[in-house]
Amino acid sequence: MLTRFTFALLLTLASQSQAAEPPQMLFQGEGVHDAEATGGARTAFAIMRLPDGSFAFYDRYQPEKGPLSLPDVEGKLHPLRPHLPEAIVASKKIMQSGVLNNTQVVLSQDGQIKSLRVQNESLDKESAKKAGLPRYLNTWIDRVGPAGASKPLMTWRGYNGSLMEYQELNSGRLLVPHGSLIPHTRAVPPTGRHETVIQFSDDGGDSWKLSKSKLIAPCYPGFNGSNEGACEPAFEELKDGRIWMLMRTTAGFLYESFSSDRGTTWTPARASRFNTSTGPPNIMRHRNGWLVVCWNNCEMPPRSNGEGVYGGRDALHIAVSDDEGETWRGFREIYLDHRRNGNPEKNGDRGTAYPLGSYTDDGRIVVLAGQGKGGRNPILIDPEWIVETEASTDFTDGLKQWSTYTHHGPAKRWWRARAPGAALIDHPDEKTRKCLHVRKQTELPADGATWNFPNGWKGSLEARIKVPAGSQGSIISLNDRMFDPTNDFGEELAVFRVSLSDLDLAPGEWNVLRFDWDLSAQHCLLKIDGKKPIELPLWHPTLNGLSYIRFRATAKETDPLGLLVEKVKVTITAPAAPACSAQELKSHEQRYMKQVVSRWKDQ
Repeated sequence: MLTRFTFALLLTLASQSQAAEPPQMLFQGEGVHDAEATGGARTAFAIMRLPDGSFAFYDRYQPEKGPLSLPDVEGKLHPLRPHLPEAIVASKKIMQSGVLNNTQVVLSQDGQIKSLRVQNESLDKESAKKAGLPRYLNTWIDRVGPAGASKPLMTWRGYNGSLMEYQELNSGRLLVPHGSLIPHTRAVPPTGRHETVIQFSDDGGDSWKLSKSKLIAPCYPGFNGSNEGACEPAFEELKDGRIWMLMRTTAGFLYESFSSDRGTTWTPARASRFNTSTGPPNIMRHRNGWLVVCWNNCEMPPRSNGEGVYGGRDALHIAVSDDEGETWRGFREIYLDHRRNGNPEKNGDRGTAYPLGSYTDDGRIVVLAGQGKGGRNPILIDPEWIVETEASTDFTDGLKQWSTYTHHGPAKRWWRARAPGAALIDHPDEKTRKCLHVRKQTELPADGATWNFPNGWKGSLEARIKVPAGSQGSIISLNDRMFDPTNDFGEELAVFRVSLSDLDLAPGEWNVLRFDWDLSAQHCLLKIDGKKPIELPLWHPTLNGLSYIRFRATAKETDPLGLLVEKVKVTITAPAAPACSAQELKSHEQRYMKQVVSRWKDQ
């Protein structure tokens, strides 16, 4: 006979067994160098796009061995299935050709494997001056099938800085968009030194045409980075026959363009709903019909006394749409850079950018991402986790879910020191637990801490906090993207925020703050310990909803007391960011230009 307790326990265990697993990073073998990966990453992971839109996985240096199995942080192996089709593995001509020595290849409807790559063509000083380019980075195609290999063919001559992805469309057309470094230009406004160009072939790669559309995006003075313009695009076919493209820019947003004629012509690029720093996007069609976008939903850090600071790539995010891009859910961190709280390398790329998406035969999403030594790895993602509507953190897993680093000191050649900021300390009432301590350390900026949760257009968040007697102040902000923990824009551009000094909180006592927001009504109600709510004004509109909370000390002088955070819990009741019109996109970009871009030149 089941007791009430036993029944409740069984229900709890059943619920836990059905809970979606958070993303798992898989690690690749040492000593395997991927010459094409940004930042010189080491990788053995590779994907083949199959004719039905699904993917196969293989070790690019041992493609005949499968399935590809990679370990997680605890050493547990995760097989990524399916492996290459049997006919491919059985073909000596294919396996010995080297065509699979690429991070991504396409198995065409004609049975050929297509591999697009970028190949360097060095130029002497006089030739470089004449060409207006430091060298050529040309696009080449390799094609191998059971009948043999075609001669490698250069499809485009110019400077292709990074080939993010290419596909064979349902029609059989090969489509290859990429950034093109414009000869005799510099990385300056109004549109930078890149434009996005689109190659296509309708005869399996024998001949190639270039779209007359050249896609550009604006650049602005004072941007903390190189004003590259529109580059490093990703694309996916929509169910209505159009093709949707997203591009990396330095304008604060991913830019988008559409084609209604299989990529022959494209609409002028415009700001999309996706805020970003400088990382490129990836778009993938999941087998369940979702559009899946991965990108850095981050704001760039400001310059330091006019000097550039590398950043904006400490977190990689994912969002999904089940209605062809009209509404979006998720906006969740899938990769927090494990190096984020330490001093960065003084040169080279680093961070979580350059995603490449795929999915396994059981529907799990796999995203290869990251830059720099030890940074580029596949991430295994449960689709159900992306669309969860509840999340909580009580620090039982340490600061794994949090960003707490602090920029400090002068910047030089895009490098600026980092130090640990907000820290875990023993809980004052329960010594077996930890809580987060946000304070103002000596000779460092006031601490900050950020936590990402499932996106919500409407929802509630509870935080149990304590303000010690004598604390010099702190602030809580709700945001729609990631700001570095000590970037003041995180408070200034918050959707909602509240200074704890303005609240009637008993010093030295634990309080539960509950935020209930509804962006359709443009308000947020704050309750303290269940008392009469206080209405918080909307500071900055968002098209996407809320997905971050940040705690920040506000003391100007050393404050060892600050703020204690015990736990945070969120429940989302309206998870979808609603559809937005072209006018809403334009207005949102104009607000960004007024509130953010206008201040870049003064940093």
